[in-house]
Amino acid sequence: AELTIDLGALAANWRQLAGVASDADTAAMVKANGYGVGAVRAVEALASVGCREFFVADVNEGVDLRAAFPDAAIYVLAGAAAGSVEDLKQARLVPTLLDLGQVKRWSEAHDGLAPASIHFDTGMNRTGLSSTETEAVLADPTLLDGLDLHHVMSHFACADSADPAHANQQIERFSELRQRLPGGRGSLANTAGIGLGSAAHFDHVRPGIGLYGADPTPNRSLGLKPVVELTAPVLQVRDIGQGETVGYGATWSAVRPSRIATIGVGYGDGWLRAQSNRGCVAFDGHRAPIVGRVSMDLITVDVTDLLGDVEVVAGSVAELIGPTVSIDDVAAAAGTIAYEILTDLSARHQRHYRN
Repeated sequence: AELTIDLGALAANWRQLAGVASDADTAAMVKANGYGVGAVRAVEALASVGCREFFVADVNEGVDLRAAFPDAAIYVLAGAAAGSVEDLKQARLVPTLLDLGQVKRWSEAHDGLAPASIHFDTGMNRTGLSSTETEAVLADPTLLDGLDLHHVMSHFACADSADPAHANQQIERFSELRQRLPGGRGSLANTAGIGLGSAAHFDHVRPGIGLYGADPTPNRSLGLKPVVELTAPVLQVRDIGQGETVGYGATWSAVRPSRIATIGVGYGDGWLRAQSNRGCVAFDGHRAPIVGRVSMDLITVDVTDLLGDVEVVAGSVAELIGPTVSIDDVAAAAGTIAYEILTDLSARHQRHYRN
Protein backbone atom coordinates (compact mmCIF):
# COMPACT_ATOMS: atom_id res chain seq x y z
CA ALA A 1 0.00 0.00 0.00
CA GLU A 2 1.12 3.57 -0.65
CA LEU A 3 0.37 6.49 1.64
CA THR A 4 0.65 9.94 0.04
CA ILE A 5 0.82 12.91 2.41
CA ASP A 6 0.15 16.37 1.04
CA LEU A 7 2.23 18.73 3.18
CA GLY A 8 0.94 21.70 1.22
CA ALA A 9 -2.61 20.82 2.28
CA LEU A 10 -1.44 20.39 5.88
CA ALA A 11 0.08 23.88 5.84
CA ALA A 12 -3.02 25.29 4.16
CA ASN A 13 -5.23 23.78 6.86
CA TRP A 14 -3.18 25.49 9.57
CA ARG A 15 -3.53 28.80 7.75
CA GLN A 16 -7.27 28.22 7.37
CA LEU A 17 -7.77 27.43 11.05
CA ALA A 18 -5.56 30.34 12.08
CA GLY A 19 -7.78 32.53 9.92
CA VAL A 20 -10.97 31.25 11.54
CA ALA A 21 -9.41 31.90 14.95
CA SER A 22 -7.75 35.15 13.91
CA ASP A 23 -8.46 36.60 17.34
CA ALA A 24 -6.09 34.06 18.95
CA ASP A 25 -2.62 32.55 18.58
CA THR A 26 -2.69 29.20 16.78
CA ALA A 27 -0.47 26.28 17.77
CA ALA A 28 -0.41 22.74 16.33
CA MET A 29 -0.88 19.29 17.80
CA VAL A 30 1.77 16.94 16.44
CA LYS A 31 1.47 14.13 18.98
CA ALA A 32 1.29 10.45 17.95
CA ASN A 33 3.91 11.08 15.26
CA GLY A 34 1.94 13.92 13.76
CA TYR A 35 -1.33 11.95 13.87
CA GLY A 36 0.40 9.25 11.84
CA VAL A 37 1.72 11.39 8.99
CA GLY A 38 5.19 11.96 10.47
CA ALA A 39 5.85 14.56 13.15
CA VAL A 40 9.11 15.91 11.73
CA ARG A 41 7.69 16.44 8.25
CA ALA A 42 4.53 17.96 9.74
CA VAL A 43 6.48 20.45 11.86
CA GLU A 44 8.63 21.42 8.88
CA ALA A 45 5.52 22.21 6.85
CA LEU A 46 3.75 24.02 9.68
CA ALA A 47 6.77 26.10 10.64
CA SER A 48 7.16 27.19 7.02
CA VAL A 49 3.80 29.00 7.19
CA GLY A 50 4.28 30.58 10.59
CA CYS A 51 3.33 28.04 13.26
CA ARG A 52 5.62 28.51 16.26
CA GLU A 53 4.19 26.26 18.99
CA PHE A 54 3.90 22.48 18.89
CA PHE A 55 2.25 20.13 21.39
CA VAL A 56 3.23 16.49 21.93
CA ALA A 57 1.83 13.85 24.27
CA ASP A 58 4.81 12.89 26.40
CA VAL A 59 8.46 13.56 27.09
CA ASN A 60 9.72 10.90 24.67
CA GLU A 61 7.88 12.52 21.76
CA GLY A 62 9.24 15.89 22.87
CA VAL A 63 12.84 14.68 23.06
CA ASP A 64 12.58 13.17 19.57
CA LEU A 65 11.16 16.40 18.16
CA ARG A 66 13.74 18.57 19.92
CA ALA A 67 16.52 16.66 18.16
CA ALA A 68 15.12 17.83 14.82
CA PHE A 69 14.06 21.34 15.89
CA PRO A 70 16.51 22.87 18.37
CA ASP A 71 14.71 26.22 18.53
CA ALA A 72 11.01 25.25 18.40
CA ALA A 73 8.59 25.86 21.28
CA ILE A 74 7.56 22.33 22.28
CA TYR A 75 4.93 21.64 24.96
CA VAL A 76 4.35 18.27 26.65
CA LEU A 77 0.75 17.47 27.56
CA ALA A 78 1.66 14.77 30.11
CA GLY A 79 3.24 17.43 32.28
CA ALA A 80 6.11 16.93 34.71
CA ALA A 81 5.46 13.33 35.64
CA ALA A 82 7.68 11.68 38.22
CA GLY A 83 10.98 10.69 36.63
CA SER A 84 10.60 13.00 33.65
CA VAL A 85 11.88 16.29 35.07
CA GLU A 86 15.52 15.98 34.04
CA ASP A 87 14.62 14.89 30.51
CA LEU A 88 12.21 17.82 30.21
CA LYS A 89 14.85 20.27 31.37
CA GLN A 90 17.65 18.84 29.25
CA ALA A 91 15.51 18.98 26.09
CA ARG A 92 14.12 22.43 27.00
CA LEU A 93 10.54 21.18 26.87
CA VAL A 94 7.66 23.02 28.56
CA PRO A 95 5.30 20.75 30.50
CA THR A 96 1.57 21.27 30.83
CA LEU A 97 1.21 20.72 34.58
CA LEU A 98 -1.73 18.54 35.58
CA ASP A 99 -1.90 18.80 39.37
CA LEU A 100 -0.40 20.66 42.30
CA GLY A 101 2.09 17.86 42.84
CA GLN A 102 3.50 18.51 39.38
CA VAL A 103 3.50 22.26 40.06
CA LYS A 104 5.60 21.69 43.18
CA ARG A 105 7.93 19.18 41.49
CA TRP A 106 8.57 21.41 38.46
CA SER A 107 9.00 24.62 40.46
CA GLU A 108 11.48 23.04 42.86
CA ALA A 109 13.58 21.78 39.95
CA HIS A 110 14.42 25.37 38.90
CA ASP A 111 16.42 28.11 40.56
CA GLY A 112 14.34 30.81 38.91
CA LEU A 113 10.86 30.78 37.42
CA ALA A 114 9.97 27.45 35.80
CA PRO A 115 8.48 27.72 32.27
CA ALA A 116 5.14 25.91 32.26
CA SER A 117 1.58 25.72 31.09
CA ILE A 118 -1.09 24.54 33.49
CA HIS A 119 -4.23 22.52 32.77
CA PHE A 120 -7.47 23.04 34.72
CA ASP A 121 -10.26 20.50 34.31
CA THR A 122 -13.55 22.19 33.35
CA GLY A 123 -15.68 19.15 32.56
CA MET A 124 -13.67 16.40 30.85
CA ASN A 125 -12.81 14.65 34.15
CA ARG A 126 -9.69 13.15 32.63
CA THR A 127 -6.57 15.24 33.38
CA GLY A 128 -5.88 18.65 34.86
CA LEU A 129 -6.33 20.28 38.24
CA SER A 130 -9.52 19.04 39.87
CA SER A 131 -12.19 21.43 41.08
CA THR A 132 -10.76 21.18 44.59
CA GLU A 133 -7.24 22.01 43.41
CA THR A 134 -8.58 24.76 41.16
CA GLU A 135 -10.32 26.42 44.08
CA ALA A 136 -7.13 26.12 46.12
CA VAL A 137 -5.19 27.97 43.41
CA LEU A 138 -7.86 30.65 43.02
CA ALA A 139 -7.91 31.16 46.78
CA ASP A 140 -4.11 31.33 46.92
CA PRO A 141 -2.55 32.24 43.53
CA THR A 142 0.88 32.27 45.21
CA LEU A 143 0.82 28.48 44.72
CA LEU A 144 1.87 29.28 41.14
CA ASP A 145 4.51 31.87 42.04
CA GLY A 146 7.33 29.56 40.97
CA LEU A 147 6.05 29.38 37.39
CA ASP A 148 6.65 31.40 34.26
CA LEU A 149 3.14 30.70 33.00
CA HIS A 150 2.82 30.29 29.22
CA HIS A 151 -0.78 29.01 29.03
CA VAL A 152 -3.75 28.48 31.28
CA MET A 153 -5.45 25.56 29.55
CA SER A 154 -8.47 23.32 29.58
CA HIS A 155 -9.96 20.94 27.01
CA PHE A 156 -13.39 20.47 25.46
CA ALA A 157 -15.19 17.20 26.00
CA CYS A 158 -18.06 17.74 23.52
CA ALA A 159 -17.08 20.47 21.07
CA ASP A 160 -17.87 18.06 18.22
CA SER A 161 -21.41 17.43 19.46
CA ALA A 162 -24.45 18.85 17.68
CA ASP A 163 -25.78 19.78 21.13
CA PRO A 164 -23.72 22.76 22.35
CA ALA A 165 -24.88 22.60 25.98
CA HIS A 166 -21.81 20.88 27.45
CA ALA A 167 -19.36 22.96 25.41
CA ASN A 168 -21.12 26.17 26.43
CA GLN A 169 -20.91 25.11 30.07
CA GLN A 170 -17.16 24.61 29.71
CA ILE A 171 -16.77 28.00 28.02
CA GLU A 172 -18.56 29.60 30.98
CA ARG A 173 -16.40 27.77 33.49
CA PHE A 174 -13.21 28.66 31.65
CA SER A 175 -14.29 32.31 31.30
CA GLU A 176 -14.80 32.49 35.05
CA LEU A 177 -11.41 30.87 35.61
CA ARG A 178 -9.73 33.44 33.36
CA GLN A 179 -11.39 36.31 35.17
CA ARG A 180 -9.99 35.05 38.45
CA LEU A 181 -6.66 33.82 37.07
CA PRO A 182 -5.67 36.06 34.13
CA GLY A 183 -1.99 35.05 33.89
CA GLY A 184 -0.64 33.34 30.76
CA ARG A 185 -2.65 32.88 27.59
CA GLY A 186 -6.05 31.24 27.89
CA SER A 187 -6.25 28.11 25.73
CA LEU A 188 -9.35 25.92 25.43
CA ALA A 189 -10.20 25.18 21.79
CA ASN A 190 -9.24 22.14 19.75
CA THR A 191 -10.28 21.92 16.07
CA ALA A 192 -13.96 21.47 16.87
CA GLY A 193 -13.70 24.20 19.48
CA ILE A 194 -12.40 26.61 16.85
CA GLY A 195 -15.63 25.94 14.96
CA LEU A 196 -17.68 27.11 17.95
CA GLY A 197 -16.69 30.71 17.30
CA SER A 198 -14.80 33.48 19.03
CA ALA A 199 -16.34 32.83 22.45
CA ALA A 200 -14.34 29.59 22.56
CA HIS A 201 -11.05 30.98 21.20
CA PHE A 202 -9.76 33.03 24.14
CA ASP A 203 -6.05 33.86 23.56
CA HIS A 204 -4.79 30.61 22.07
CA VAL A 205 -6.12 27.60 20.11
CA ARG A 206 -4.65 24.12 19.65
CA PRO A 207 -5.96 22.43 16.48
CA GLY A 208 -5.17 18.78 15.92
CA ILE A 209 -7.26 16.56 13.66
CA GLY A 210 -8.28 19.45 11.39
CA LEU A 211 -4.67 20.01 10.38
CA TYR A 212 -4.63 16.49 8.95
CA GLY A 213 -7.75 16.88 6.85
CA ALA A 214 -10.67 15.66 8.97
CA ASP A 215 -13.43 18.06 10.00
CA PRO A 216 -15.12 17.24 13.34
CA THR A 217 -17.43 20.26 13.43
CA PRO A 218 -21.10 19.22 13.39
CA ASN A 219 -22.79 22.46 12.35
CA ARG A 220 -20.37 24.11 9.93
CA SER A 221 -17.55 23.33 7.53
CA LEU A 222 -14.14 24.70 8.36
CA GLY A 223 -13.03 24.49 4.71
CA LEU A 224 -10.20 22.01 5.28
CA LYS A 225 -8.27 20.14 2.60
CA PRO A 226 -7.65 16.37 2.60
CA VAL A 227 -4.06 15.56 3.54
CA VAL A 228 -3.70 11.80 3.13
CA GLU A 229 -4.40 9.42 0.28
CA LEU A 230 -4.04 5.68 0.70
CA THR A 231 -3.96 3.27 -2.23
CA ALA A 232 -3.25 -0.45 -2.48
CA PRO A 233 -2.87 -2.89 -5.35
CA VAL A 234 -5.28 -5.58 -6.46
CA LEU A 235 -3.51 -8.91 -6.13
CA GLN A 236 -6.11 -11.20 -7.70
CA VAL A 237 -9.57 -11.05 -9.27
CA ARG A 238 -11.85 -14.08 -9.38
CA ASP A 239 -15.41 -14.92 -10.36
CA ILE A 240 -17.53 -16.86 -7.87
CA GLY A 241 -20.97 -18.41 -8.10
CA GLN A 242 -24.17 -17.58 -6.31
CA GLY A 243 -24.08 -18.94 -2.76
CA GLU A 244 -20.28 -19.08 -2.48
CA THR A 245 -18.71 -17.38 0.53
CA VAL A 246 -15.73 -15.06 0.93
CA GLY A 247 -13.16 -14.74 3.72
CA TYR A 248 -12.67 -15.98 7.26
CA GLY A 249 -15.80 -17.23 8.96
CA ALA A 250 -17.73 -17.26 5.66
CA THR A 251 -19.52 -14.08 6.80
CA TRP A 252 -20.50 -12.99 3.29
CA SER A 253 -22.31 -15.04 0.68
CA ALA A 254 -22.82 -14.05 -2.93
CA VAL A 255 -26.49 -13.56 -3.80
CA ARG A 256 -25.58 -13.61 -7.51
CA PRO A 257 -22.59 -14.57 -9.63
CA SER A 258 -19.97 -12.06 -8.45
CA ARG A 259 -16.51 -10.76 -9.24
CA ILE A 260 -14.24 -10.41 -6.19
CA ALA A 261 -11.01 -8.42 -6.08
CA THR A 262 -8.44 -9.16 -3.37
CA ILE A 263 -6.43 -6.11 -2.27
CA GLY A 264 -3.11 -6.07 -0.44
CA VAL A 265 -3.99 -4.25 2.78
CA GLY A 266 -5.41 -5.41 6.10
CA TYR A 267 -5.53 -4.78 9.81
CA GLY A 268 -1.76 -5.28 9.94
CA ASP A 269 -1.63 -2.04 7.95
CA GLY A 270 -4.13 -0.27 10.20
CA TRP A 271 -7.14 -1.04 8.02
CA LEU A 272 -9.50 -1.80 10.86
CA ARG A 273 -11.22 -5.18 11.04
CA ALA A 274 -14.38 -3.29 12.01
CA GLN A 275 -14.76 -2.47 8.30
CA SER A 276 -15.55 -6.11 7.54
CA ASN A 277 -18.69 -6.19 5.35
CA ARG A 278 -19.12 -2.44 5.96
CA GLY A 279 -16.48 -0.25 4.34
CA CYS A 280 -15.69 0.41 0.70
CA VAL A 281 -12.84 1.29 -1.66
CA ALA A 282 -12.95 3.03 -5.01
CA PHE A 283 -11.62 2.51 -8.52
CA ASP A 284 -11.52 5.59 -10.77
CA GLY A 285 -14.24 7.29 -8.74
CA HIS A 286 -16.51 4.23 -8.52
CA ARG A 287 -17.09 2.68 -5.09
CA ALA A 288 -16.93 -1.03 -4.41
CA PRO A 289 -18.00 -2.55 -1.06
CA ILE A 290 -15.72 -4.56 1.20
CA VAL A 291 -17.15 -8.07 1.51
CA GLY A 292 -16.03 -10.67 4.00
CA ARG A 293 -13.76 -10.07 6.92
CA VAL A 294 -10.74 -7.80 6.84
CA SER A 295 -7.74 -10.04 7.51
CA MET A 296 -4.20 -9.15 8.54
CA ASP A 297 -2.86 -8.45 5.05
CA LEU A 298 -5.86 -8.59 2.72
CA ILE A 299 -9.34 -7.32 2.05
CA THR A 300 -11.84 -8.51 -0.54
CA VAL A 301 -14.23 -6.24 -2.43
CA ASP A 302 -17.17 -6.90 -4.71
CA VAL A 303 -16.48 -5.25 -8.08
CA THR A 304 -19.38 -6.86 -9.93
CA ASP A 305 -21.25 -3.57 -10.35
CA LEU A 306 -18.17 -1.90 -11.81
CA LEU A 307 -18.25 -4.08 -14.93
CA GLY A 308 -18.67 -1.81 -17.92
CA ASP A 309 -17.37 1.24 -16.03
CA VAL A 310 -13.94 0.19 -14.79
CA GLU A 311 -11.78 -2.78 -15.65
CA VAL A 312 -10.43 -4.15 -12.36
CA VAL A 313 -7.59 -6.62 -12.85
CA ALA A 314 -4.53 -7.75 -10.93
CA GLY A 315 -2.34 -4.67 -10.61
CA SER A 316 -5.23 -2.19 -10.58
CA VAL A 317 -4.93 0.46 -7.87
CA ALA A 318 -7.68 0.78 -5.30
CA GLU A 319 -8.31 4.05 -3.48
CA LEU A 320 -8.79 3.38 0.21
CA ILE A 321 -8.64 7.03 1.33
CA GLY A 322 -8.85 9.81 -1.20
CA PRO A 323 -11.18 12.01 -3.23
CA THR A 324 -13.93 9.37 -3.50
CA VAL A 325 -13.63 7.77 -0.04
CA SER A 326 -12.76 10.41 2.56
CA ILE A 327 -11.08 9.65 5.84
CA ASP A 328 -14.34 10.55 7.57
CA ASP A 329 -16.14 8.01 5.35
CA VAL A 330 -13.64 5.35 6.41
CA ALA A 331 -14.08 6.23 10.07
CA ALA A 332 -17.89 6.12 9.82
CA ALA A 333 -17.76 2.68 8.19
CA ALA A 334 -15.55 1.40 11.00
CA GLY A 335 -17.75 2.94 13.69
CA THR A 336 -14.90 5.13 14.93
CA ILE A 337 -13.34 8.54 14.37
CA ALA A 338 -10.77 9.87 11.91
CA TYR A 339 -8.21 10.20 14.72
CA GLU A 340 -8.04 6.40 15.08
CA ILE A 341 -7.85 5.80 11.34
CA LEU A 342 -4.94 8.23 10.97
CA THR A 343 -2.92 7.12 13.96
CA ASP A 344 -3.32 3.44 13.07
CA LEU A 345 -1.82 3.80 9.59
CA SER A 346 1.06 1.35 9.56
CA ALA A 347 4.76 1.78 8.96
CA ARG A 348 4.33 -0.93 6.32
CA HIS A 349 2.90 1.65 3.92
CA GLN A 350 5.29 3.19 1.43
CA ARG A 351 5.16 6.90 2.23
CA HIS A 352 5.35 9.69 -0.31
CA TYR A 353 5.30 13.39 0.55
CA ARG A 354 4.02 16.12 -1.76
CA ASN A 355 4.78 19.86 -1.66
